[in-house]
Amino acid sequence: MRKEINPTYSANKALQDFIAHLPQRFEADGEVIFSGKRNIIKTFCIDAEDEVLSNVVVKKFRARNIFQQLAYSTFWASKAKRAYNNGLRLVKMDEGSTPFPIAFVEDYGCGILHQCYYITDFTDAPSVREQLETQPFNRPLAKAFAHFIARLHKNGLVHHDLNFSNVLYKEETKGDEVHYKISVIDINRLTTHENLTIDDCKDDFVRWTDDMQLFTFVMEEYAKARQLDIEIFKHQALMMKRQHNKDWARRKGFLALLRC
Repeated sequence: MRKEINPTYSANKALQDFIAHLPQRFEADGEVIFSGKRNIIKTFCIDAEDEVLSNVVVKKFRARNIFQQLAYSTFWASKAKRAYNNGLRLVKMDEGSTPFPIAFVEDYGCGILHQCYYITDFTDAPSVREQLETQPFNRPLAKAFAHFIARLHKNGLVHHDLNFSNVLYKEETKGDEVHYKISVIDINRLTTHENLTIDDCKDDFVRWTDDMQLFTFVMEEYAKARQLDIEIFKHQALMMKRQHNKDWARRKGFLALLRC
């Protein structure tokens, strides 16, 4: 077993014991909050006396085949390790921009990675889906989302999977004004770059909606936050979006033919 624990919690004996028996504990205990073909997410109480460790989230990643197992065992960093390191980058950029990274654990057998786990604190923040997929969409929330993407990119970070299920929000009231705090999950694909180009950021622009009114509004707010020429940037983003949609339709058509 290989692991890394956030220094904030590295001395906690309950956490150390939990991690030492994590594969067994994960199978036997915890409350399932998501179960898919590749990943399972559960909540656990590790240390009832600790505000954070009293309710944590553990995400278990599985490799899809033996080739992925070999690759993650030799060449690639595991998804859990990437998520943990990316979590550290995000909270360094902006505290609360992702659930606090507590640890990652890799479970090996005969030198082969079987499964790995990413542990964070729990968040009850809802996804932005309901607020942004309905009409009229929540414009202040959409603006906060645009500014969050801009802040990511200013710090050289690209999420690569900003679908609405992976974008969360919390309302903060200051006087008579409502402000929104954005955070993201499913961060193992996040990448860092020295000098981001518009093309590097393509995935974060084109994947999250097909509502062109919402898309245009967010791209305008993003351009304002980055102090870009709004019309030039909006044109570039719309071109990327149209090409992405065309490519995606072509792929879906090809896959449909294979299934026939």
